[in-house]
Amino acid sequence: MTEQPPALDASHVYICVATYRRNELLTRLLRSLSTEPIPAQNVIVVDNAPVPAAEATVKRALPLARYLHQPQPGIGTARNTSLDAVPTDAQAVIFLDDDEYVRPGWLAALLDCADSSGAHVVTGPVTPEFTGEEPAWLEEYGYVRRTDRPTGPWLSATGRGGQLRYRRPATNNTLVRAHWFTASGFRFDERFNFSGGEDSELFDRLLAAGADVWWCAQAQVVEVVPQERATKEWLRARAVRGGRVRALKMQAKGTRGGALAVRLAAESAVRIGYGSLRRAQKHLRRRPVTYTDDYYVCEGVGMAQALLGRGADEYARSSRRS
Repeated sequence: MTEQPPALDASHVYICVATYRRNELLTRLLRSLSTEPIPAQNVIVVDNAPVPAAEATVKRALPLARYLHQPQPGIGTARNTSLDAVPTDAQAVIFLDDDEYVRPGWLAALLDCADSSGAHVVTGPVTPEFTGEEPAWLEEYGYVRRTDRPTGPWLSATGRGGQLRYRRPATNNTLVRAHWFTASGFRFDERFNFSGGEDSELFDRLLAAGADVWWCAQAQVVEVVPQERATKEWLRARAVRGGRVRALKMQAKGTRGGALAVRLAAESAVRIGYGSLRRAQKHLRRRPVTYTDDYYVCEGVGMAQALLGRGADEYARSSRRS
């Protein structure tokens, strides 16, 4: 960055939340936000249920928050509705999920990190809170992403010529300078409405346009994980979905027809083969198979499903959970 942006003022920072029939969890999130130093009217909640289902919840938990109903189904559409409600003088937008709540001091940590770094994007740790007993396999299998990294640039690698390559965040605890949405007009791609992956696709474009990303270890958020998601089967199904999303991204970037089929077939085979090899090596060495090992196989399966026109969309109305 060539110029340090002005310090963020909480009165010009907006929190965007998309929700779908999770009123109990939404209540917990909004109550956690009520103790943070941000005007309640800067919290924008978009209810994506077919008929208004969360308005009373919002008014009880955070009465001055802005409630919007978007009946058109789709996670990307819901997120875009919240962005359209952000005023042009906004300085930053923060994305949170409706199954999370923030730790005390979360907002101050996020804003302080953005101010001190000047980064375009600041993201922080999301710690799971299991509604049931924490799975015994968790530590070996590797379900939780690392949250113990220190505050600083969130780098994946250094490219050719020393060029920095930033990791891609998600919309579960992330601040973005508002000019990306107000002046530059970035929005979520609604082709990902039902598959998911709309956030990773958006951040791919932001990174390609020159956005930099910082990790803020002190900006802590908790994600409530229900028992049905605390299984290896659910994680593998999620990884299969990741393969279908990868295929959809190829289409979004212009790969079509026979070229898309060839690429999907090739990449699917490589991922399934590589993951299977990793798994076999683990078995031979009598070491535990990890989520990363399984992910390669499952992602390849998802890409094969996309090639064959099969597989269910995670955010389709019939499959979304209440």
